[in-house]
Amino acid sequence: MSARDPVPLRNHRAYISEYLRGIAFPDRSVAARIIEERRPGRYARDPVRPGLVLWACAACNGERADALPVAAAFDLFDRFLLLHEELAGESAATIERWGLGQSLNAGDALYALAFRSLAADVKNADRRLETARLVAQAVLEAISQDDEARRNATLTSAALEAGAVVAGAPQAISRAFAQAGRLLASAPAEAVAAVAPCASRGDLAAFEEVARYVARPAA
Repeated sequence: MSARDPVPLRNHRAYISEYLRGIAFPDRSVAARIIEERRPGRYARDPVRPGLVLWACAACNGERADALPVAAAFDLFDRFLLLHEELAGESAATIERWGLGQSLNAGDALYALAFRSLAADVKNADRRLETARLVAQAVLEAISQDDEARRNATLTSAALEAGAVVAGAPQAISRAFAQAGRLLASAPAEAVAAVAPCASRGDLAAFEEVARYVARPAA
């Protein structure tokens, strides 16, 4: 699979994009303009990860409506992390254009919007609370890690586990999904094997497509 191949989980990504369009961003502010410029596309750390939340939920027979706010939160957290990494660089185009204060405001707004999304459209309060807890822990771990591969593995693990938890999967299954997320980039075949006992043939085929995409040679 080449870098020019389409990103997998396209249907899931379309649902997330539609949901994100309904999220109210800070209005009439510089921070809002910065956020608007950094919508998914080039400002997606991992274009697959939010879709994996929906994939895991569906694989565990959950309802998409329950998982959409969580998937949207992962998109927003990714953009928050990318913006703050840019601001830490020696030459940050966003700072040069908007100034450090407004750039930090935009990052803080993305962070707050992500947590607001985690608390939105709740169907099962206990599952969503557990999901928010594990996602917050993953974001804290990601912020503290200097290695990008480990940071991505932490967040992908949380995305897959979150989708399973929202669906009400038994703990053994949600943990298997979490393990698959940690292995996806470093050992794709092992990641597929981790979820194989828990997924239908169709769901497993979709996850195998993700594994091939993640393992593709860099352009």
